[in-house]
Amino acid sequence: MGSHERLHMDGRPNVNSTLRMRVQARQAYVYAHASSLGWYKNAKQISDHCWRFLTGPGFTRDANDTASCVHLLNPDGRVCDALQDTYDQTFVILAGAWRYKAFNDTSALDVAKQVLKFLDANVKDKTDGWLEGVPAKTPRRQNPHMHMFEALLVLYSTTDDQKYLDQLEALFNMFKNYFFDAQTHTIIEYFDQDWMRSEKNGGPIVPGHMMEWCWLLQKYGEHGSIEAKSYSEKLFFQAIELGVNKKNQLLCDTVDGVGGLQSATFRSWPQTEYIKACLAMARQFNDFTYVKKAAKIIDVVFTTYLKNVPMGGWVDMVDEDGRPVSKYMQASSFYHFLGAAAQADRFVKEHTKFR
Repeated sequence: MGSHERLHMDGRPNVNSTLRMRVQARQAYVYAHASSLGWYKNAKQISDHCWRFLTGPGFTRDANDTASCVHLLNPDGRVCDALQDTYDQTFVILAGAWRYKAFNDTSALDVAKQVLKFLDANVKDKTDGWLEGVPAKTPRRQNPHMHMFEALLVLYSTTDDQKYLDQLEALFNMFKNYFFDAQTHTIIEYFDQDWMRSEKNGGPIVPGHMMEWCWLLQKYGEHGSIEAKSYSEKLFFQAIELGVNKKNQLLCDTVDGVGGLQSATFRSWPQTEYIKACLAMARQFNDFTYVKKAAKIIDVVFTTYLKNVPMGGWVDMVDEDGRPVSKYMQASSFYHFLGAAAQADRFVKEHTKFR
């Protein structure tokens, strides 16, 4: 039945949860990436298991060589929500690309291409980007496009196919034209059908997404886009200014507009994206200051989110005093923890002078 959606805090699986297909894709990706790093000897078998489930129940293919996944399955594997969500599909593409990269799984790469073909055939907007899915809805989100950017970076680095770099350029133009607020140096999250900001000025602000874009743009800049790096710098400092809580030094979940109230909750994933953004800045500016900042956040993550939990587990959310408030370990967060660990590993290997 693939991967459990969430665990109780003692490590027992919650067997009554509906199953998000994006989580299955994230787990297939996580173990493919871990296998490529030699971190877990059974990683391929687990990635295979999650991939088979992902591309089995709830997965559709048609005569036009396109493929997509539904949104939710019941615990027994029956379809619960048949929405073909664009956000979900981006993680299928990411997982397929990584399985090709880690295992030379050409069939997984074919699935990634088929899902891209599905999106272009059924969800592509007449102006820019993709709609929310099939059926389409509003508000529209920047988030699926951010994760498509991530998936395309892997596809391009793995295949060296120019068409993926061209798609990255198109998404970067969307970032500049719609998602990035040049006045406030923040990310606009929500839009109406015509890419105009939705109510509440397209908010709230999500500092974790600002850090994600910081890392992604720095990585895109490695392919030659100097302009992308300037945006990553602006996002990094503004995310810290708006989102870091002065009491606990954690990145909050949301901010109610520029200069507005911070949320009283602090999920683990924004902290992992903060780590990745620090390392991106260190790489971009060759500055040890950002390495020290990353190290401090890593320490905070260990003492706040990885303490008093079963081996391999985590606390998903804490309050302002660092007290756990989450009742479950969300499997989706493993994607963020692995991503931060992999970027730290890559940085240390590439920058031995910082050791």
